[in-house]
Amino acid sequence: MAVDFSVNYLAVIVAALAALVIGFVYYGPAGIAYPFQRALGSTRPQAGRPGPVEGAIGAVVALVNAWVLALLSLNLGGSSIADGVMLGILVWLGFGATLKAAQVAFEKRSWSWWVVDNVHDVIIQAVMAAIVTVWR
Repeated sequence: MAVDFSVNYLAVIVAALAALVIGFVYYGPAGIAYPFQRALGSTRPQAGRPGPVEGAIGAVVALVNAWVLALLSLNLGGSSIADGVMLGILVWLGFGATLKAAQVAFEKRSWSWWVVDNVHDVIIQAVMAAIVTVWR
Protein backbone atom coordinates (compact mmCIF):
# COMPACT_ATOMS: atom_id res chain seq x y z
CA MET A 1 0.00 0.00 0.00
CA ALA A 2 1.41 3.35 -1.03
CA VAL A 3 0.65 6.31 1.21
CA ASP A 4 0.98 9.88 -0.03
CA PHE A 5 2.53 11.94 2.78
CA SER A 6 2.40 15.29 0.93
CA VAL A 7 -0.10 16.98 3.24
CA ASN A 8 -0.35 20.73 3.78
CA TYR A 9 1.51 21.16 7.06
CA LEU A 10 0.23 24.70 7.55
CA ALA A 11 -3.32 23.30 7.42
CA VAL A 12 -2.29 20.66 9.98
CA ILE A 13 -1.01 23.39 12.33
CA VAL A 14 -4.15 25.51 11.87
CA ALA A 15 -6.37 22.46 12.49
CA ALA A 16 -4.42 21.64 15.67
CA LEU A 17 -4.76 25.22 16.88
CA ALA A 18 -8.50 25.08 16.17
CA ALA A 19 -8.74 21.94 18.32
CA LEU A 20 -6.92 23.67 21.19
CA VAL A 21 -9.21 26.70 20.97
CA ILE A 22 -12.31 24.50 20.88
CA GLY A 23 -11.01 22.60 23.90
CA PHE A 24 -10.45 25.82 25.83
CA VAL A 25 -13.92 27.10 24.97
CA TYR A 26 -15.51 23.75 25.82
CA TYR A 27 -13.60 22.89 29.00
CA GLY A 28 -12.39 26.35 30.04
CA PRO A 29 -13.64 28.46 32.94
CA ALA A 30 -16.69 29.70 31.01
CA GLY A 31 -17.07 26.49 29.02
CA ILE A 32 -20.17 24.42 28.49
CA ALA A 33 -18.80 21.03 29.55
CA TYR A 34 -19.30 21.29 33.29
CA PRO A 35 -22.87 22.65 33.34
CA PHE A 36 -23.74 19.99 30.76
CA GLN A 37 -22.12 17.32 32.90
CA ARG A 38 -24.02 18.49 36.00
CA ALA A 39 -27.27 18.35 34.03
CA LEU A 40 -26.49 14.71 33.27
CA GLY A 41 -26.03 13.99 36.98
CA SER A 42 -22.25 13.89 37.18
CA THR A 43 -19.92 16.09 39.19
CA ARG A 44 -17.12 18.34 38.00
CA PRO A 45 -13.72 16.65 38.01
CA GLN A 46 -11.28 17.93 40.60
CA ALA A 47 -8.52 18.55 38.07
CA GLY A 48 -6.61 21.78 38.41
CA ARG A 49 -5.61 24.20 35.69
CA PRO A 50 -3.47 22.55 33.07
CA GLY A 51 0.20 23.37 33.40
CA PRO A 52 2.86 23.65 30.72
CA VAL A 53 3.36 19.88 30.49
CA GLU A 54 -0.36 19.24 29.95
CA GLY A 55 -0.48 22.10 27.43
CA ALA A 56 2.48 20.68 25.51
CA ILE A 57 0.96 17.20 25.50
CA GLY A 58 -2.35 18.65 24.28
CA ALA A 59 -0.57 20.49 21.47
CA VAL A 60 1.36 17.38 20.37
CA VAL A 61 -1.79 15.26 20.49
CA ALA A 62 -3.68 17.83 18.39
CA LEU A 63 -0.85 18.01 15.84
CA VAL A 64 -0.61 14.23 15.46
CA ASN A 65 -4.39 13.94 15.23
CA ALA A 66 -4.61 16.67 12.56
CA TRP A 67 -1.72 15.11 10.60
CA VAL A 68 -3.38 11.67 10.57
CA LEU A 69 -6.69 13.22 9.49
CA ALA A 70 -4.84 15.06 6.71
CA LEU A 71 -3.19 11.81 5.57
CA LEU A 72 -6.52 9.98 5.56
CA SER A 73 -8.29 12.77 3.71
CA LEU A 74 -5.56 13.06 1.09
CA ASN A 75 -5.32 9.33 0.49
CA LEU A 76 -9.09 8.81 0.46
CA GLY A 77 -9.58 11.66 -2.01
CA GLY A 78 -11.61 14.00 0.19
CA SER A 79 -12.08 17.48 -1.25
CA SER A 80 -15.11 19.21 0.27
CA ILE A 81 -16.18 20.40 3.70
CA ALA A 82 -18.78 17.61 3.73
CA ASP A 83 -16.05 15.05 2.96
CA GLY A 84 -13.96 16.41 5.84
CA VAL A 85 -16.84 16.46 8.31
CA MET A 86 -17.81 12.90 7.36
CA LEU A 87 -14.20 11.75 7.77
CA GLY A 88 -14.02 13.40 11.19
CA ILE A 89 -17.26 11.79 12.33
CA LEU A 90 -16.19 8.36 11.08
CA VAL A 91 -12.78 8.61 12.75
CA TRP A 92 -14.47 9.70 15.99
CA LEU A 93 -17.05 6.90 15.80
CA GLY A 94 -14.57 4.17 14.88
CA PHE A 95 -11.82 5.10 17.31
CA GLY A 96 -12.63 7.83 19.83
CA ALA A 97 -16.20 6.95 20.79
CA THR A 98 -15.59 3.23 20.93
CA LEU A 99 -12.31 3.37 22.86
CA LYS A 100 -13.79 5.77 25.42
CA ALA A 101 -16.85 3.52 25.75
CA ALA A 102 -14.57 0.63 26.67
CA GLN A 103 -12.80 2.85 29.21
CA VAL A 104 -16.11 3.85 30.75
CA ALA A 105 -17.20 0.23 31.02
CA PHE A 106 -13.96 -1.17 32.41
CA GLU A 107 -13.13 1.78 34.69
CA LYS A 108 -16.75 1.95 35.88
CA ARG A 109 -16.98 5.66 35.04
CA SER A 110 -20.18 7.59 34.58
CA TRP A 111 -21.72 7.42 31.11
CA SER A 112 -22.37 11.16 31.40
CA TRP A 113 -18.59 11.57 31.34
CA TRP A 114 -18.58 9.68 28.03
CA VAL A 115 -21.28 11.98 26.62
CA VAL A 116 -19.53 15.19 27.70
CA ASP A 117 -16.12 14.13 26.39
CA ASN A 118 -17.49 12.74 23.15
CA VAL A 119 -19.45 15.87 22.29
CA HIS A 120 -16.11 17.67 22.47
CA ASP A 121 -14.29 14.95 20.55
CA VAL A 122 -16.73 14.71 17.63
CA ILE A 123 -16.67 18.51 17.26
CA ILE A 124 -12.87 18.71 17.08
CA GLN A 125 -12.59 15.70 14.76
CA ALA A 126 -15.12 17.19 12.34
CA VAL A 127 -13.54 20.68 12.44
CA MET A 128 -9.98 19.44 12.06
CA ALA A 129 -10.88 17.04 9.26
CA ALA A 130 -12.81 19.79 7.43
CA ILE A 131 -9.83 22.15 7.67
CA VAL A 132 -7.23 19.67 6.40
CA THR A 133 -9.57 18.36 3.69
CA VAL A 134 -10.49 21.72 2.17
CA TRP A 135 -7.11 23.40 2.66
CA ARG A 136 -4.63 21.36 0.68
